[in-house]
Amino acid sequence: MVFSFGHSRAARAGVGAAAAAMTAALVCMPTAARADEPSITVEVTPTGSTRYYESCSGTETWGTAAGRESPDFGKGNYQVCNYSSSNVSFNPWANGLGGEYNSAAKDHVIEQSHGEWYPRSLKSLCPYWMPAGPNRSAQISEIVQTYQVKLIYKYPDGTIQVADTTQATYSGNKSISWNPGCWTR
Repeated sequence: MVFSFGHSRAARAGVGAAAAAMTAALVCMPTAARADEPSITVEVTPTGSTRYYESCSGTETWGTAAGRESPDFGKGNYQVCNYSSSNVSFNPWANGLGGEYNSAAKDHVIEQSHGEWYPRSLKSLCPYWMPAGPNRSAQISEIVQTYQVKLIYKYPDGTIQVADTTQATYSGNKSISWNPGCWTR
């Protein structure tokens, strides 16, 4: 499935020029795009999906091991893994032209992935007991979907040019496991 949106660079430039020329009248009239300017389209195509595992890098300790000065001292003895429920990321664009289209491409990636529009900040809590203290490590399991993203110029004469490409990833469906295992909430 391919998603796209149209946009004309000349129209955008024309708006700025018209606004500058008409500041005295406080009126802004966009000028028409030149006939030889391309419309710009972003296409997103799925390329794969895999389960991925990584260590939880956003960890903290609550309770006795956190120390009396910690604001989390009274919350109970927990090791905590902080993680985002989902994420969209982009590799650098090959020609450096497509960066301003990341927002539109991100929307298409989320739609293709049936993903979350607004990722949530989550915590996985694992209790510990003294004197052993915090002695577990957390691992995040997630589904990573990859996408080929193209910035395409479509000219009025029918010519189509792929101006830039990159790869996007969507990670979601995350779960946390602790080693050694523990009851989590």
